[in-house]
Amino acid sequence: MEHMQRLAIIAVLNLIVYYKTLFYGYVGDDVERSERKEPVFKNAWHRRWIQFIGLRHINSMVSHFISLITHTICCLMIYLALGRNNLSFLTAILFSINPVNMQGSIWISGRNYVTSSILTLAMFIFPKLSWLFYTATSHFAVNAWFAPLVFLGTKYWYMAGIIPAVWLVTTNNRATLYRKLWETGDLKTTNTEMRAIKIPKIIPFLKTYFYYFILAIFPWTLGIEHNFLRGFGTNKTDNTKGYKMDKFFWMGLILFLGVAISSVMGIFKGWTPLQWGLFWFTINIAMWCNFVTYQQQISERYLYLSQIGMSYAIASLILNYPILITAFIVGYLIRLWYVMPMYTNDYWAVEYSICESKKMYYMWLMRGVKKFIARDHMGALYDFNEAYVHKPYDLKILYNLATTTFVLGDAVKAREYLDKARINIYDELEETVKPAFEQLEAMIKQVEEAKARGETQVQIDLAKVMVVK
Repeated sequence: MEHMQRLAIIAVLNLIVYYKTLFYGYVGDDVERSERKEPVFKNAWHRRWIQFIGLRHINSMVSHFISLITHTICCLMIYLALGRNNLSFLTAILFSINPVNMQGSIWISGRNYVTSSILTLAMFIFPKLSWLFYTATSHFAVNAWFAPLVFLGTKYWYMAGIIPAVWLVTTNNRATLYRKLWETGDLKTTNTEMRAIKIPKIIPFLKTYFYYFILAIFPWTLGIEHNFLRGFGTNKTDNTKGYKMDKFFWMGLILFLGVAISSVMGIFKGWTPLQWGLFWFTINIAMWCNFVTYQQQISERYLYLSQIGMSYAIASLILNYPILITAFIVGYLIRLWYVMPMYTNDYWAVEYSICESKKMYYMWLMRGVKKFIARDHMGALYDFNEAYVHKPYDLKILYNLATTTFVLGDAVKAREYLDKARINIYDELEETVKPAFEQLEAMIKQVEEAKARGETQVQIDLAKVMVVK
C-alpha cells in the first residue's frame, strides 16, 4: 500500500505541475514536424506510433499529453528501479520538478530522450532482460550508449559487459550504421575540429563536464541554446577559448578526478548512494562533453538520463535534513513555474532565452531571423546588431547583417559585412549557408557593376534574399 501511495503522489505531482503545458504550442524542431506530410499514416495504430516517436505532430495538445505521460512514467520508474524506498522516492520528486529536465518533460522534440531513459531504468528493474531494453534504447535516442556501465554499482555488475556484447551480436549492421554516421550523417555535417579525436580535447571535455555538473544541481541559466562553449569547433576564436585552461578546466578536472576516485573505491570497497549517483551521472553525460562534438555544444536534453544519477546523489545528501529537502523542492518548483512558459511556442522560446542570458547571441540571431521573415527589416537589423555586439566574428551574424543592410538599400555596408563573413569561414560553408551566401554575393556584385556603369536603378527581386540560422 505504501508503494502505491508514493507512486500516486509522484503521478499527481507531475499532473499538477505540468498540466498547463497541455495548452502549449510548438517550439523549434516541433514546428517543422507539425508541417510534415510524410510519413503517411497506414492506420490508427501507425498514426499513434508516428506521433509517439515524434516524426509528425498532428495536434499540439495530444503531443504535449504524450510528453507529460512519458515524463511521469520515467519518474515512477525511478522510484521502482532505485530501491522503492525513501531515497528513491525523494530522487523521483527532485527529478520530476528539476527545471533542467524541461526539454524532456515539456519540449515535444526532446521526448525520445525520455523514452530511452525509461528503457534504461527498465534494465535495472528487470536485469535479466536488460540486454533487450538496452537494444531498444537506440531506436529512440543515443543517450544510453554507456548506461550498462552503471551496473558496476549493483550485484549484477557482470551485465556491464554482457549487454554490449549481446547488443553487437544481435545487431549485425550496427558497425555499418556508425560508419555511415561518421561518413555521411550528423558527424559529417560538423566541422573538422568537432570530429577530431586528440588529447587536447580533454580540456573542453572537462570544462563541459563541470558546466553540466553545476547546471544539474543549480539550473541558473536555461534555454534552447547556451553560450558556454557555443561555437567551439566552428571558428578559430572559439577554438582558442575552448582549449584555454581556465578556471572551468581546473574545477572540471577536480570534479572529474573526485568522481573517478570515488567510483574506483566503490568498485573495490562498496558503493554509497552518493558515489553511485555521481557515477551514473558521469557515465551518461560523458558522451556529450565535447570530446567528439556531433550535436549542440551544450543542450539540456543531454542531461535527462544523467540527471537521474545526480538527483539520486542529491537526495542521498539531504534525505535526513527536512529543511534542505524543503529548500530544494520549493526552489525547483518556483524556478520551474516561472521559466516553463519558455516552451509556450517558438516566439517565447526566443524571448525567454534572451531574458535568461542577455549575451546569448544565437537567440538574438534567431530573433532577427524571425523578424526578417516577417519583413520587419529594421527590427531584424537591430537584433543582428545586438548579436554582433556579443560575437562580432560569427559567420552567420555577419552574413545576416549583410543580407539585411542590402535589403535596406545599403549595398556598400552589405559588401563590408559579407567580406568580413568570408574572412571568418572555417573549414567550409555549411550546406544550408552556401547557396544563400553565393546568391547574396551575386546580387551585391550586380549592384556594384551597375553603379560602375553609372546606372541608378537595378532590378533585383529582394524577396529571394535569404537569412540563415
